[in-house]
Amino acid sequence: MQLHQASPARRVLIGQGAVRELAAEVSRGGGSRVVLVTSATLRARTTLVDQVVAELEGHHLATFSEVGEHTPLSAVTQLQDLLEQTSADCVVSFGGGSVIDGVKAAVHQRGTTGIFHVAVPTTLSGAEFTPTAGVTEDETRLKRGVRDPAAAPSIVLLDPEVTLATPERLWLSSGIRALDHAVETQWAPEGDPLAGLLVRAAIPKLLAALPRCRRDPDDLDARYDAQLGAWWAATGLAGSTMGPSHQLGRLLGATFQVPHGITSCVFLPATLEWQLERAPSLVGLLGEPFGVQAPEEVVSACRQFITGLGLPTNLAGAGLDRGAVDRFLEMAPPEWHPIVKRATQG
Repeated sequence: MQLHQASPARRVLIGQGAVRELAAEVSRGGGSRVVLVTSATLRARTTLVDQVVAELEGHHLATFSEVGEHTPLSAVTQLQDLLEQTSADCVVSFGGGSVIDGVKAAVHQRGTTGIFHVAVPTTLSGAEFTPTAGVTEDETRLKRGVRDPAAAPSIVLLDPEVTLATPERLWLSSGIRALDHAVETQWAPEGDPLAGLLVRAAIPKLLAALPRCRRDPDDLDARYDAQLGAWWAATGLAGSTMGPSHQLGRLLGATFQVPHGITSCVFLPATLEWQLERAPSLVGLLGEPFGVQAPEEVVSACRQFITGLGLPTNLAGAGLDRGAVDRFLEMAPPEWHPIVKRATQG
């Protein structure tokens, strides 16, 4: 028997101008007291946060912008306190995966009764479609997981216009993260048939859209296609077990402060190469979308695709020196050491 576990998102609005439906969606959900959560960068360097506040009309109570990369626990606790102090009944996450995860974790700690979560993502991380969140302990840099479907976004607004200010490296690398979601969902032991169908559509969609985004960062149609691919790639994440690329990426990201998108740039091709020795037929499934015939050609095609976007495919390119690589090897599960060693070459 096979099972599809649906994303917690009940409503997804996608297209140019979707953010202008924010107040209507908040009201539809029964919200009237909204805390907006965003990144410090979006708040300081763009006018987008002011625009979102304006879209919320009279519902806006406060803006919180202290959730940093990899979602520090201290920021989650501060946000929990703010939600309690303001008696918020809705929280809007506006940003990338760390911001969305921070809201999930804070709502979970507060308790999900009487509050709901709306997400307006600015990257392709797919965090808006999962019931889980990763939170990093401030002192140890260890990451722990939270799973609470009721804390995840029930409403998602995918608007390509609000992604125009996202830095190119972040946008494109989060697109590789979405590609990584699709590949490891396709391999997942659960064999979710609906997710399998959607990720088979997501992979060529992302492979076509991301180079277009790089050639013309203002191409809203390309950004829409990338968002569509990332959405399809994330559909099965609620019920699919991710493989070594994601597990190693979480460990690397939190410990060495490497963005999650970059961890996928490094570990996706290394995992493909590792998988080629174990199950070449699985790697061969990617031949058609990558435009190659033999499974062994997929690895080089993947690396070339990532480098063609101006992104790294090895640990040195992700910022690790030899000493850091050695420390990471000590932390990684021994069965995945071959993947880490491949990732030192890239």
